Amino acid sequence: MKRFKLLLLTLIISVSTVIYAEGSKKIYDLNSLSAEIEHILRDANQNLEEGHSITVFFSVSEDKSIQYVSVAVEKPEICNLLRKKLQFKKLDGIKWREGMIYELSISGRSPVACLNY
Repeated sequence: MKRFKLLLLTLIISVSTVIYAEGSKKIYDLNSLSAEIEHILRDANQNLEEGHSITVFFSVSEDKSIQYVSVAVEKPEICNLLRKKLQFKKLDGIKWREGMIYELSISGRSPVACLNY
């Protein structure tokens, strides 16, 4: 019985690792795309100050990848970074329509949350 439990635990850990690794590469909706953009900016040490925003326009190709990317932002380095990272990024899910142009706005947030009582 102890060996069976150990085998079952090993199987669960390996399956969850595969599921987690596979899930991080796909974008299912605009909310996950927004999180992906925030992740890209954080990894590149590019911050978006509170009160500023980024607007990303993109279209979807027949194979469900981002075909065209246009970024409206004050900093050109952020614009170039997002264009390179998002171009040809695979999308998943049935919500995406090929040929449509999507607009996504991301607002800068304060890095430290303050609670006032």
